[in-house]
Amino acid sequence: MRRARALAGACVAVAWLAIAAVAAVWLARDHRPPEWDYANHLERVVHCAQDLARADLTTVLRRSSFYPPAVPCTAAIVYRLAPSDVGAAQVVILGFLALGMAATCSIARRLAGETAGVVAAALFGSAPFVVELTLRFQLDVPLAALVALMLAVALKTEGFRRPGWSLAAGVVFGLGMLTKPPFPVYVLAPLALLAWQGRSRRGLVNVALASVVAAAIALPWYGPRLIGLPLQVANRSYRQANEAGLPEPFTSTALAYYPVNLVPQFGAVAAALLVLGLAVAVARRSWFVLAALAPWVLFFVIQNKNLRYTVPLLPAAAVTAAMGFAALPRWGRAAVAVVMVAVAAVQVGMTTFARPAHAHVPGLGVPLAFATPPLPERWPHREILDLITRDSGGGPVTVSVVPNAMYFSAANFRYYGLRDGRAVKVARAWDGEPIGIDYMIVKTGEQGPAWTAGKPRRIDERLATDAPLARAYPVIGLFPLPDGSTAAVRARRVGARLEAGVGDVAPDALARALEEAVRQRLPEVARDVDGLAVRVEGDAAIARGEVRRLEIAAVSATIGELKRRDTTPLRLHDLRVVLEGLLVNPYSLAGGRFDPLDMRVFRLEQATITENDLRAFVQGQKGFQGASLRLDGDAVDVRLPAPGLTITARARFAARRDDLFGLVAERVAVGGVPVPHVLVDWVVRNFDPSVPLAQRLPVRVEIGRIAVVPGAIRITWEPGRAEEGRR
Repeated sequence: MRRARALAGACVAVAWLAIAAVAAVWLARDHRPPEWDYANHLERVVHCAQDLARADLTTVLRRSSFYPPAVPCTAAIVYRLAPSDVGAAQVVILGFLALGMAATCSIARRLAGETAGVVAAALFGSAPFVVELTLRFQLDVPLAALVALMLAVALKTEGFRRPGWSLAAGVVFGLGMLTKPPFPVYVLAPLALLAWQGRSRRGLVNVALASVVAAAIALPWYGPRLIGLPLQVANRSYRQANEAGLPEPFTSTALAYYPVNLVPQFGAVAAALLVLGLAVAVARRSWFVLAALAPWVLFFVIQNKNLRYTVPLLPAAAVTAAMGFAALPRWGRAAVAVVMVAVAAVQVGMTTFARPAHAHVPGLGVPLAFATPPLPERWPHREILDLITRDSGGGPVTVSVVPNAMYFSAANFRYYGLRDGRAVKVARAWDGEPIGIDYMIVKTGEQGPAWTAGKPRRIDERLATDAPLARAYPVIGLFPLPDGSTAAVRARRVGARLEAGVGDVAPDALARALEEAVRQRLPEVARDVDGLAVRVEGDAAIARGEVRRLEIAAVSATIGELKRRDTTPLRLHDLRVVLEGLLVNPYSLAGGRFDPLDMRVFRLEQATITENDLRAFVQGQKGFQGASLRLDGDAVDVRLPAPGLTITARARFAARRDDLFGLVAERVAVGGVPVPHVLVDWVVRNFDPSVPLAQRLPVRVEIGRIAVVPGAIRITWEPGRAEEGRR
């Protein structure tokens, strides 16, 4: 028995080593930039390494609103021991693959014998889509590994009758939650089945202890996100699917997605054995295995389809397939084993190096595996950032990466900038005007997915047709890209970087032209304006686009992004706005057009908002349609219906140095239950607009003192308290 188990373990180790060796060769030859989520996860590795170096666990827990820190911070620890972020990340992914294969082997061995354990581990590890994901630092392989480990440990609890293994199950559940939020979806059904099968007073106590342990591990990260996270999950399941144009859940195309792609996801032999294993599991009433596969039904009804979502179900599928293998006669097992090894080699080769190149599943029109051969061509991200660093003198700059292409987007530029320690803030494609943008990176050809490509194309068109804008942002570098397109770096050349002015127009005439140009553009952000006054303060530098101060005042106005249909404007009274250190495009100003490019500070010095206007504005915001509010004394009483509960609170405005304004909440209740003071931030942070708004603003913004007065909110500016409300 011991010898057989050792031999089985050796076989699983050999299978893992073979996959790891192929992955190492692939990684050595591939030089593509990390795409989208992959770049974001690698960026978090670097951030977590920096946070851990400062022993700043609070920031570690605050970093992401959706992705927990376990996997990136594990890679960060390896990264600190061996400084290679990509290398550390791939070591971690391969480690999780080994864990997943070992756990899958343990489950199958317990249910169908030693040989079945080896088969299950090999089927999971060599599954084409698992191999593909092993080449990228994504969370899906770690999630699948934790799901497999959870199932293996759960079996050892024997219906939660064994306290030691039950506590271990609580630990694994907590770690699974810190891997990715959907973790419970994959394990709750089999865990509930085991708890039911072993129901007893001892079992109930052990389940409770395991739950306490899991909560203690997961709650520090999930606690502040408990209210906001369900909405994010819903957005990823349906709203983003609608944006991408995916079919409705119960259409034939949607329902066929996972069955049709089972072979390129799981493997040809594995898919055939899975069908046989399902029949065996039903005949033997192996409810645990069937419960572990049950979540597959959920993904059929979710509109957002992606093979990554069902990868955590592949360990259970591999166990089921191994049960089918074990049910074969001896000669059948020998023949299938030979075929399985051969097909696994083909699948791994096709996935990693597209060899063979054209192998398809008969009748389904899908490949045997999705080929992702290495791309040896290097993309010039570092060269582009080097150019910007040289041109800027190494100072802090904001760079807009206009395209959102897979290998050329804000995500991978942001990651490279952070990794190399550059003083570069990377932004996506700009809206309206390039305010606060020092450099633009554009490219020809592909701009990204259809649902994001519209904005880059509009910017390209404007640069081609708007001569003053193109002149303000001349091209300082061209870079050929491996996809056959060309990237261009544009640098802002106005203000201090403009050696001469725009002509012989007198500063006073330019100031008057600016006042009139502001009035002409005001309807884009304001309507129903009464008592408008515009005043410009400047000197000869206005010929280079530098304006010392621009003041806009009105008796009343309705303001907002009026060009957009999905926004609600706000009515203001006694309004005064000041723009200091304003930088405008001097080339368009000479033609009578106001194009702001930057400013030192945007200050809302004075405004009054009536209670009715504020209520209408808040109820027009997404997620606040059913909200109600009432001004009472020096505070605002808020009632916000949320899915399944209602949140009430009393809020006061407070000055904060780092935000636009602060909200101090008290008397917070969720579903009528008062929230303890120490947990108030867990609720309020999901609805406080000040922090996310401040993070999105391209320039520094100051707001005067906010006070609640009878029937209104009033903003007044006190020059001596300029640090309050400052960002």
